[in-house]
Amino acid sequence: MRETVANPLARLESQFGKIIENRRTSFRKIRSKFAMNVSLLSARRRSAPFGLPALTGLRCSSVAPEDRPREIHGVLRQIAENARNDHLQPFYSIRAVAEHFHVPAATVSRIYRQLSQERVLRTVWGSKTLLEPKFSENGECQAVGIPVNLSRFVVSIDYRAAVLSLQLELWNHEVIDHILFFDQQGDQVLHLCSRNHHPRIDAIIWLFPEKSHKQILLRLHDLGIRTICLSEQSMPGIPDCHPISDGYSIRVVVRKKILSI
Repeated sequence: MRETVANPLARLESQFGKIIENRRTSFRKIRSKFAMNVSLLSARRRSAPFGLPALTGLRCSSVAPEDRPREIHGVLRQIAENARNDHLQPFYSIRAVAEHFHVPAATVSRIYRQLSQERVLRTVWGSKTLLEPKFSENGECQAVGIPVNLSRFVVSIDYRAAVLSLQLELWNHEVIDHILFFDQQGDQVLHLCSRNHHPRIDAIIWLFPEKSHKQILLRLHDLGIRTICLSEQSMPGIPDCHPISDGYSIRVVVRKKILSI
């Protein structure tokens, strides 16, 4: 009797064990396939943002380690120049480029800084790199925001004249401008320049900013917007700050430093 009862129980245990093992095997296969798909998707994302050639097609012929950074710089610059348009758009991540060319990330970071100085790339807070919008033949920006202190604009004739002089110079070179009125603090400028409000603004030209506006300028830079200051004195921490004087007028600074004419 005990043997008769034991055999069905043993068979049930055996069948149940097989079912559990089959389900575990199926789960492992599904998990492996899912991980493979995620890996492929991540690789595609790292390889090439939309509109850029895949990194797998890029080659570096230099054997000497000291020559590789220069060649990588040339390859990336050529791709960036060909891909630029009138809008900000993503570029290869530093990690993806470093992994593809088998160079340290610090080397690629130096190359990106050089391309940023050449006004080809724009580095945004959060380790994101963007292509600078393409300039016209004269090198001017497509659209510029001009923050204007409303209180100062009402009471100061010289300030009004400076704003109008800047506008006129931009109009002469067919640059679209947006006047951004703000109160003393300048927080409204940051709000107006968010991507939902003014997606076409490529740069901010701030006339005579005060020291209290420095953090706003830095935050605008973190948004990926080129920030340019025209002031009577330099502002530490703001690299694109140009002095204005009787012999170095707004017109001269705009043409030489901003439009590169």
